[in-house]
Amino acid sequence: MFHHESEVIAWINGQLRFGIRPGLERMEKALTCLNNPHLTVPTIHIAGTNGKGSTVTYLRCVLEEAGYQVGTFTSPYIETFNERISLNGRPISGEDLVRCVNRVHPIIETINQSDLGPFTEFEIITLLSFVYFSEIEVDVLIYEVGLGGRLDATNVISPMVCGITNIGHDHEKILGPTKIQIAHEKLGIVKQGVTLITTEEDPDVLAEFETITHKRQCSLIKALEIYRPTQVSLSEDGVTFNWPSLEGIQLSMKGEHQVKNATLAYGILKYLKEKRKFTISSVHIYRGMKLAFWAGRFEVIHKQPLIVLDGAHNVEGMKNLCQTVKKLYPNKKKVFMVSILKDKDATEMFKYLEKVADEVYFTTFNHPRAQSAKEQYELYHRKNAGYHEEFHSLFQSVTQTLCEGDCLVITGSLYFISEVRKSILLGDLDNFFEPHLV
Repeated sequence: MFHHESEVIAWINGQLRFGIRPGLERMEKALTCLNNPHLTVPTIHIAGTNGKGSTVTYLRCVLEEAGYQVGTFTSPYIETFNERISLNGRPISGEDLVRCVNRVHPIIETINQSDLGPFTEFEIITLLSFVYFSEIEVDVLIYEVGLGGRLDATNVISPMVCGITNIGHDHEKILGPTKIQIAHEKLGIVKQGVTLITTEEDPDVLAEFETITHKRQCSLIKALEIYRPTQVSLSEDGVTFNWPSLEGIQLSMKGEHQVKNATLAYGILKYLKEKRKFTISSVHIYRGMKLAFWAGRFEVIHKQPLIVLDGAHNVEGMKNLCQTVKKLYPNKKKVFMVSILKDKDATEMFKYLEKVADEVYFTTFNHPRAQSAKEQYELYHRKNAGYHEEFHSLFQSVTQTLCEGDCLVITGSLYFISEVRKSILLGDLDNFFEPHLV
């Protein structure tokens, strides 16, 4: 029996040692024991290599504006562990977390002793979300896939609609070395007769989408073709653009790639409205899209000097980040502080980084998959670079050299961004300047 959320979090984090163990048997067994709480509320399922969290946020904010109670399941967390399970953007309380864990703990322990066990951290958190949302008043749940799709722990739900942002090269050791193989894994979320909406643009990948959706007798909606964005304008305040039937859409989240994420959300919302699942007006869409905010995604935490946090944790993410920095700040000195995990394609990521960075400093943090600062530095092997194994010290030394008109971009693993963000906002590093969220 658990009594405090700190005990719960410690126990769940302890399951990390079991790593990634793809498969749905443990989840299905546990859910049967819990009387299938995952089938009690309508769901939306979101997969893809990049942009899942942002897409979930656009969906949530618009549906909230329309007056609905919206549950979300996302990963990883940026500020607090509890935010992975949220209602209308508010993380599950410590009391509710304890209550839900005490309900699932005996079931997990029993299955752990069987041939199906043991459970992973992600599976346990997914189970907790099902239990929590089944016990509260909620109109719709939006589930973000953790890894891949076909064997992901979230793939036990029966969604109203599925969305896939894009297919890129990430987690190749688990999902496969080619985009087609990766696509096949992510397309595993597509259920018989359930419409799939996507913003993928690669013709070869889309051919795989068409094959799978045809086999499963479901519609494929290519959102960027039907709701093609035009007049895209990028500024330090965000992005403005038009959809065919809506002009002057404003996003507060920065980067042209956010237009694609918003378009996927828009396509899903339009589909659900047409199916009369929800009542959504143009006003709800305008307001929700502008209000949407996702911590650690091109997040400006200080203005002078400019400091940006962005979880560009893979090749596509680094490409998007570098393009955005180049367009927004063409005349600023661009300094990067970077920490990339061991299993990422750092070589390809560095090709984008070197094109925009005036200086690059590598560091590391406490995580099982973290790569040492020295290893990253040696792999980068370019001028105007340095490294320090302790990111607090590196941040302090780098910020001391920044001028008012410079730009510091802190990027890499989302786990790293979470650690840095907590350190800054807790005040560990504010002897140099007072950070503020804007």
